[in-house]
Amino acid sequence: MALPVNRTGRSGDPAERTPWEFLLAVATATCAFVYLVAVIAGHMAPDAAGDGARAVGTGGPAGQLVDASRAADPSGGDRAAALEAAIRDVLTTDEAASTGVAVMTEGGEWLGGLNPDLPGYAASTFKLAILLEAERRVSDGVLSYTDRIPVTEEARAEDLGTIDRLPVAPDGTVSLREALEAMVVYSDNASAVALLRFLRPGEIDASLRALGAERFSVNDPGLPVTARDLALVLAAIARGDGMSAAQRDHALGLLTAQEVRSGIPAALDGMPDVLRVGNKTGTWPGATRDVAFVQTGRGAYVIAVMAEGDWNWELVRRVARAVHDQLTVR
Repeated sequence: MALPVNRTGRSGDPAERTPWEFLLAVATATCAFVYLVAVIAGHMAPDAAGDGARAVGTGGPAGQLVDASRAADPSGGDRAAALEAAIRDVLTTDEAASTGVAVMTEGGEWLGGLNPDLPGYAASTFKLAILLEAERRVSDGVLSYTDRIPVTEEARAEDLGTIDRLPVAPDGTVSLREALEAMVVYSDNASAVALLRFLRPGEIDASLRALGAERFSVNDPGLPVTARDLALVLAAIARGDGMSAAQRDHALGLLTAQEVRSGIPAALDGMPDVLRVGNKTGTWPGATRDVAFVQTGRGAYVIAVMAEGDWNWELVRRVARAVHDQLTVR
C-alpha cells in the first residue's frame, strides 16, 4: 500500500519543500504505514489461525472420514498427495514401484492411491465383474436367482478343489443364487466359468467400459486389470449402481461372507470405528490382490490393493492400515 504524497501548497501552487521538510514528511509517512500494517495484521491474525486449523482437518469435523468434496483444493491434490505419501511410508522402494493401490468413495470419487493404473493379472478378483453383471440383470428382471446355470466340462476343468462344495444337480446345473455364492464366498472357479459363459464375456466387458474400467477384461485370457478398475467395480456394487437395493444388499452380503479375509479385513479387524468390511481376493503365484468396501460410523470407502508376491497379505495389511489411518481424522 502506498500513501499519497502531497504535491501542492496553496490551491493550485506547486509546493516548495526544504530537504529537512522532505525528510520529515518521509518519516511521518513511514510511521503511518507501519502503524497501518500493525492494525491490519492484528485484525487478520485470528482468521489466519482459523485457516490453519481448518487445513489440518480438511476432511471435516474431528473424527470424520475424509470427504472428496472437501479437498484442500478443487482437484483434491493435497489430499491425494497425503494419501500416497502415507502408503509409500509403509512400503520399501521396490514394493512401492510394483504395488497398485486405489481408494475412492462408494460414489466413485477419487481419494488417492499409488500406481492406480499399473496393469496386472486380476486372478480371482475378475469375479467382481461377473457379480456386478449378474446382480444388474436380476434387478432388471432379465434373470432370476432361481435360473439354472449349466456347469459345463469347461467349467469343471477350472476347478482348484472347491467344486465338491458346489451343489450341482443331477442335470448338471446349479441355480444362479448357488453359483454366485460359490463364486464369491469360497471363490469357486467352476461356478465362475459357468457364469462367465452364461452371461457372455463380451457383454460383461461392455459394462465395464461403460463404468469407466478401461483395462479390466474378462474376455481376455490374461484377465488384465488395474487397481483403479477394481475399485470402480466394487464401488459400483457398494452403491448399487444399476441395481435395486435388494440386489445390492445380496451382493454385499456375499462379499462380507467371503472366506479369505487375511488382507484388508484382517488389517481393520477390531478397530472401533469399522462397522463392516466386505472383500474379494485374488491370488496366484507372484500375485496377491484384495479389494474391499469399508463401512464406518463416519462414512464408507473402497480400497483395492494389487501386490506382487505369493500370498503377500502382510503387505496388503500394511497398506490397508495406512490408508484407513490417513482417511480418518483422529
